[in-house]
Amino acid sequence: MSGAAEHIPAHVPLERVVRFDFRRDPRMRTDPWGLIRSLSDKPDIFYTPELGGYWVATRNDIIAETFRRHDLFSNQSVSIPRIPGAIALIPNNYDPPEHGPYRKILAQKMFSPRVLGSLEDDARQLVRDWADATVPLGACDFVPSFAQPMPVDLFLRMMDLPLDRRDMFMPWVRGVFRPQTPEEGTAAFRDLAAYFGQWLAERAANPGEVGGHMLPAMLEAEVDGRKLTLEEMVSIWMMLFLGGLDTVTAQMTHVMRFLAENPGHRQQLLDDPALIKPAIEELLRRFGIANIARMVRTDCDYHGVAMKAGDMILCSTPIAGLDPAAFNDPETVDFARSEAGKHVGFGAGIHICPGAYLARLELRVMLEELLPRLPGLHVPAGAMVEVSSGGTLSLTTLPLAWKA
Repeated sequence: MSGAAEHIPAHVPLERVVRFDFRRDPRMRTDPWGLIRSLSDKPDIFYTPELGGYWVATRNDIIAETFRRHDLFSNQSVSIPRIPGAIALIPNNYDPPEHGPYRKILAQKMFSPRVLGSLEDDARQLVRDWADATVPLGACDFVPSFAQPMPVDLFLRMMDLPLDRRDMFMPWVRGVFRPQTPEEGTAAFRDLAAYFGQWLAERAANPGEVGGHMLPAMLEAEVDGRKLTLEEMVSIWMMLFLGGLDTVTAQMTHVMRFLAENPGHRQQLLDDPALIKPAIEELLRRFGIANIARMVRTDCDYHGVAMKAGDMILCSTPIAGLDPAAFNDPETVDFARSEAGKHVGFGAGIHICPGAYLARLELRVMLEELLPRLPGLHVPAGAMVEVSSGGTLSLTTLPLAWKA
């Protein structure tokens, strides 16, 4: 803690100060799970002066409670450090009561299992097309080859966006989730909003040409008896786009790396495909990917910690999933784990991820289609696997090989 005291607010006791930088610590690139595991013997809530200063919850139950306590914690800012000038994403950055009507549009009109029922065929065809082209090669870098394009292509279909725009969107996604500077994050938000604003205005002016199911639902939706404004549609569109891409990509990379490095677990799923659904829940628990924040709404005492209005608190699902107080032997993957359902991989409370069903569908289809077609799947000896940490904890490279 040497040299850090001048950056610590007066209401933070020194015994609760622990240096932790989930974005820039070199260990997050080389051994993120080891670094996260080391937090298990730290206070249930500690304060780090890094990234402008923020609280860190280290217990699964406290993280889940923080997600649910919208009376104490606001969604107005969910990024550490805060992104200057970022537009409010609807409904992600809204608190009750404004949040409810917009959330209902997503839950009932866009992401319900009934609405997404026909999407599984599209997802399965995308995976099969990739396998047909790639399996004969016997190797790939899974991240740029599959994990990045597959969720984007599926979302572009849902949004009725041109499929050839995928490469244009990816730098913006990286800029939002893993900016090197606050200015880079602000620029990515601005450029993405400008593109969606122009595109949505053109589509709204020609509703007869609108395809997919998401934009028609948005054009028909009402809040307080009125149609959505263009600004509201841009905000919702950005939330859906950003929330549905980098997160699914990150989860896919950890799932496939684990199965490539653990043939016994992979064989369990090949022998009994019915295990795939519970396996996904366990892997969501073991390999959490979201570093989400909340802003303290008012001065409060939270689990014995004095917090001030405006403080930020990190609710990290990677930390939550490795909490030994919630999960027995948390680093071990057990597809029969009874408490796996306690994970907060999609958040909790009124802001629980509306795309959770879609994410589970994509992961399930990926495993059902790819595992039987990749015999001998493994990470080649000496291959470099790179990790990047920011809004999501993801692999940026994942070399894989199999028997062609």
